[in-house]
Amino acid sequence: MKALIAGLMCVAGGACAAEPLSPIANPSLYESRGTVGAVDSASGTLMIGGKRYKANANTVIFIDDGRGNVRKGLKVTDIPPNVPVSFSAGEDGQVTQIYVGSGIQPYRP
Repeated sequence: MKALIAGLMCVAGGACAAEPLSPIANPSLYESRGTVGAVDSASGTLMIGGKRYKANANTVIFIDDGRGNVRKGLKVTDIPPNVPVSFSAGEDGQVTQIYVGSGIQPYRP
């Protein structure tokens, strides 16, 4: 019942942010791979494979600790340099989802 009420409130009151899908449950969200270079917290940018990408407040970050534990990152500074990542970005260079670690392979139909 609470979920129904919350759903109706989202529809009536405007857009509600949904909880991001688990990176393991939906690997097709991560189209590209690369290695993170520099991370600039002031501008919210990060270098991946030599190309500059921009993160924003809606960018979903998952961090794999290498032992099978995945936690949600809150900001780009949670991403250490020189680590492999899988990610999805729009044509404008905005990163929408990023998975830190080598556990996800991009979807290739």
